[in-house]
Amino acid sequence: MKQNLHIVMQAKGGVGKSFVSALLLEYLTDKSKAIGIDTDPNNHSLSDIESLDVTFLNIMPEGNEVDIKKFDDLTMYLLENEKTKNKNVVIDIGATTFTPYFQYVNESGIFEILGSTYNIFVHIPVVGAEAMPDTLNGMDQMIAAFEDSCSYVVWANEHFGALKDIEGQSFEEIEQYTKHKEKIFGLVYMRKRDVLFSNAIEKMKKGKSIFAGVNMDPSYNLLEKSRLQKVKNDYWSMLNVIIPTGANQKKEDKK
Repeated sequence: MKQNLHIVMQAKGGVGKSFVSALLLEYLTDKSKAIGIDTDPNNHSLSDIESLDVTFLNIMPEGNEVDIKKFDDLTMYLLENEKTKNKNVVIDIGATTFTPYFQYVNESGIFEILGSTYNIFVHIPVVGAEAMPDTLNGMDQMIAAFEDSCSYVVWANEHFGALKDIEGQSFEEIEQYTKHKEKIFGLVYMRKRDVLFSNAIEKMKKGKSIFAGVNMDPSYNLLEKSRLQKVKNDYWSMLNVIIPTGANQKKEDKK
């Protein structure tokens, strides 16, 4: 049985990639065995969460330029390091890392090489409002380039504004989504709730915590804990349908 590799990518910065990575890694850790890899040289948001098993890969050792040789280190780490064996792996590709990694994957046929060991899932955040065209273009670019070498999960992030076009069409009616719909493995809605829910989520993110750590943390009051539990339940319900884990994958293999 192949392992599952989840790569969170988007050319546009500040669209929730690290939060998606943390959600995925906590979910997979909750369900099976998982490890994270943080390649974001500017924001170590994923590797800063001490309660998750995350390795930071410094792809800018000189501090001003991406060293593409480090991507070979990443690929070999995935293929040969004992820490990744028999585990789900989540990689957070930062905005600074996106273009060189995108080119590296395409030019070296990396997904074909990794495909002998992993089922590869590329997770693509798409946001509303002014950044929606850029993130839709990023989605379009990746699906056109990677084609059938991986599966795609789109995260429709409403926290930046409504996911509608200028004609009022819903996200699933927008042309850029419908033309790729058959290739999209799953769609996760990151729904925006009221300000009290948003504040609780921001508190958790700023505290470098995860859902599992909130219940035992006295800095959260009862209402904050209740709201975060509702948010977790919503995400877990969607991910239970979309994301293969060690447990549910074995069930599917027996069918």
